[in-house]
Amino acid sequence: KRAPKGLNIDWRVGDMLDPALGCFDHVVAMDSLIHYKAFDIVAVLRGLSDRTSGSMVFTFAPQTPLLMVALGMGRLFPRSDRSPAIIPVRERLIRTLIRNAMPSARLARDRKVSGGFYTSHALEVLTA
Repeated sequence: KRAPKGLNIDWRVGDMLDPALGCFDHVVAMDSLIHYKAFDIVAVLRGLSDRTSGSMVFTFAPQTPLLMVALGMGRLFPRSDRSPAIIPVRERLIRTLIRNAMPSARLARDRKVSGGFYTSHALEVLTA
């Protein structure tokens, strides 16, 4: 945990969808939704948006030709030797689904993140 001194952040560990956690100013879901299908990602965001007054930032695994080849190659290895499954998502689809599910929300900043074999896409949804 690194945060500026004087900034009061309430760090939580557990099921991010648990209503007992209450309401949030902001939600950051980095690499926690890359295991979900696009429709499920949006369902999670929709549920969190009702309890979030500011922004939600999340990452998804962008569907690229290289990633699809890598996932196909990974299926050649025994299941015990594989990394946890990620589900590639088309950017256009996730944006369309968010707009339809949360008409009052606004898609804001986005950034492709990559380094070595790691590739993800960060997207910000403003709920207010």
